[in-house]
Amino acid sequence: MKNKIPNVKYAYIGGSGTWAGNFPYDINMEGAELLEDNLVFDTPYGKTVPFKLIKLHKDITADHEDRLVLTVDFHGWHSPDEPSGGPEQIFWTFMEAGVKNIVVEGSGGGVNQLLDPGDIIIPTDFIDFKKVPTTPLVANKIVRMLNPTCPGLRKEIEKAAYKEGFTRVFNRGVYGCSQGPRFESASEIRMMQNALVDIAGITLVPEIYYARLIGACLGSLYIISNYAEGLISDWRGESIFDIYKDCAPKIGRIMLSSLANVGKVDCHCAEYVTEVDNKVKAKWEK
Repeated sequence: MKNKIPNVKYAYIGGSGTWAGNFPYDINMEGAELLEDNLVFDTPYGKTVPFKLIKLHKDITADHEDRLVLTVDFHGWHSPDEPSGGPEQIFWTFMEAGVKNIVVEGSGGGVNQLLDPGDIIIPTDFIDFKKVPTTPLVANKIVRMLNPTCPGLRKEIEKAAYKEGFTRVFNRGVYGCSQGPRFESASEIRMMQNALVDIAGITLVPEIYYARLIGACLGSLYIISNYAEGLISDWRGESIFDIYKDCAPKIGRIMLSSLANVGKVDCHCAEYVTEVDNKVKAKWEK
């Protein structure tokens, strides 16, 4: 059965930060109500994974009006080792829904020597180390990636993270996006350190690009799940899954709280999209 895409201004992309939980059933957040589950949409890029539709009641929102939130698990991937298609499907859906504010979460390896497992980082910039092209999604548009994450959403995410009891919250940093699903090599991490990367992961691209392409603000949060390869010589990966189990309900609440509390933001996120003038193209072809 084909589901109709609802009109929604807010969206939340789940990641490994809530992977070990059962969002939204285990977050126990007052004012957040699950309206619909298992919403699958047809897109030009194939059928989506199931979405959920959540209502944030007016009692907890900044403007005292109900807010609808479209949410999707684990970046819209159809399987952990097959990410292709998922981002295109979910952002096309967001575009059709009219989404203007997006929060996304995940985890990553701490490249910066100051970061420990369990820390929170809210990136302000990124470097794309991936080896695959990104689908345009929208024709005749080019985006600038200046200030790629929204200051208003970042502020609300930071406030909510402290409220949930995280004491080491870094409100700026550079996300190095590599080609998954494998971890990076120690040499790749040294390259990232030389590029002043703080956290290594595999999901922020193309999400950060697609958000800007559809004219939406994006804020993201990542929990440090491990030391990046080569930083700690005797690390064997034992800390990752314990962190996931502990943080899932907290991060779910952080994401919804940030969407509930964000107000009118003096940002320029939607302005960094340039329309390609067809007249210019015509001159090239002459």
